[in-house]
Amino acid sequence: MVTCMRMSTGHVGDGRDDQQWRALADPTRREILDVLRLSPSTTGGIASRFPISRVAVMKHLGILADAGLVTSRKRGRERWHYVNVAPLLRLHERWSTPMSASVAGGLLGLKHRLEQSMSAEVSAIDIAVDVDIACDVGTAFRAVTQTPGAWWGHPYLRSNATSLTLDPVLGGALVEHWSGGAMVMATVTGLEEDHWLQLTGPFHLGPAYAVTEFDFVDTADGCRVSLTLRGSGLLDPATVEGFSGGWHELIAVRLKAYAEDGTRLGIDPG
Repeated sequence: MVTCMRMSTGHVGDGRDDQQWRALADPTRREILDVLRLSPSTTGGIASRFPISRVAVMKHLGILADAGLVTSRKRGRERWHYVNVAPLLRLHERWSTPMSASVAGGLLGLKHRLEQSMSAEVSAIDIAVDVDIACDVGTAFRAVTQTPGAWWGHPYLRSNATSLTLDPVLGGALVEHWSGGAMVMATVTGLEEDHWLQLTGPFHLGPAYAVTEFDFVDTADGCRVSLTLRGSGLLDPATVEGFSGGWHELIAVRLKAYAEDGTRLGIDPG
């Protein structure tokens, strides 16, 4: 999801792109992505869907993870795997202008399929996104905690919203402001400077609540922002689909663009 890579004609990301294309070239790995787009799963759960050994499935997961197409979270004694849509959005952005409409349309269709929610019976949201950003962890942390309106905006806020603020202290509120009114979208329930932020609240889920965690880690080329969001309640399929896709857009495109080069794609034009 990478408006922020702003590819030049030299295409600095060619090596990474090649790795992702190779990962997608294998039909078993594409089937694993199909499984994970329906819902996150453990290694054992994925292995049970294929006529190959668990070791072979783990090898395929490793290749997908190395390419950035799958991310995982440890919960108790189990490791859960998720589709990471961010690289697919970057591939689509790179090729949508110079390549034919059929190629661009195919990539966009793949992105949409991966972002689709599970089923009409689902009443939970479980999202994980990892995004590499070319800035230090302090810059990324401040972008999230001090200026959320610079990257968070329509259509992921109410249509009448005019601004978005966050008080980055324990108990502080993430507030969506309107002309003549406001609402608390979430509350800061965990905070570690430059490392971790936890927000808990209804966001725009209606009769449901979600816990959202941001983790910030140094990398050789900048930092990695990892988002984990888990929510439950009376959720209709359309809400699940839009909410899941929206977070990938917000973190991997908008936050990345703002943290890397100051591009504001949110509600606050600065």
